[in-house]
Amino acid sequence: MSDLRESLKQSAANRAAMERKFGMVPMSILKIHRGELSQSIFSYQQEKPERHAGHAGRSAQKQSKLKKILGRPVGDASCKLNGRTSTAVSLMPPELVAFFVRYYSRPSEVYLDPFMGQGIRMQVAKKLGLHYYGYDLSSEFFAYIDAVRSKIDDGKTTIQITCGDSKSPDQIPDGIGDFSFHSPPYWDIEFYGTEEEQLGYQKTYSEFIEGMEQVARAWLPKFKKGAWHVVNVNDFRKDGRFYPYHADTIGLFQRAGWMLCDTWIIDGLVGGLSRAFAVDFNLKRIAPKVHEYCLVFRKP
Repeated sequence: MSDLRESLKQSAANRAAMERKFGMVPMSILKIHRGELSQSIFSYQQEKPERHAGHAGRSAQKQSKLKKILGRPVGDASCKLNGRTSTAVSLMPPELVAFFVRYYSRPSEVYLDPFMGQGIRMQVAKKLGLHYYGYDLSSEFFAYIDAVRSKIDDGKTTIQITCGDSKSPDQIPDGIGDFSFHSPPYWDIEFYGTEEEQLGYQKTYSEFIEGMEQVARAWLPKFKKGAWHVVNVNDFRKDGRFYPYHADTIGLFQRAGWMLCDTWIIDGLVGGLSRAFAVDFNLKRIAPKVHEYCLVFRKP
């Protein structure tokens, strides 16, 4: 009986500590909301720098000021890719990044990021005291990320970023990574740039998945044994076809040598259109999607 009382006492203490750390006891269906952290993060998408200006009389905008984001999804810019309209890259919620950083890593560990995107994960890593090494192929995004880096780099942690192909992360030493949380590219349904090496640029879906596997395989040696690698991904539809991207991501990571350990369901951060047009989706016998996946891998 005394052992049971001690176990219950310890369990209560553990619960209290967990609630102090996360504000909740995390469950497999995870509800994350945007908040103050989103207000403190610089974002390319919210700022809409020179690529959206470029007209006479706008020379003052050439030195675009860094703005704080509003903490809402942005996807109003578009471009033509492969003959189709592709939306601008989606906005990573900083609160989601922060949760997984705090859940799977500790300050002073090394965060590796194969797809830097808008530099949001770099900023969260810095705020939470991790060393950060990142790659991104887009020269335009990289220029913005580098400008943000110059604003936040105080020399107390390492921030090393490279403009290059994630299939060849040669600037990162082997065996240094403790952790990664990233969101991979979404074939050609989001726009990342016109560099020919872009994984979705003029590629079939099968070629895109093959390229993603090359990235997963190339980054495996960069991590320590037992390192955690969390991939935030979702399924999608294109031209009337459903693509089970999360399942395909599991397969390509396993083929690349990673071990699948867990799956989280993220509820509440996506699905604005699905909620607004839920009836229209249902009438087409399509489930209105309001969740994403976070797939947890480890290096064996």
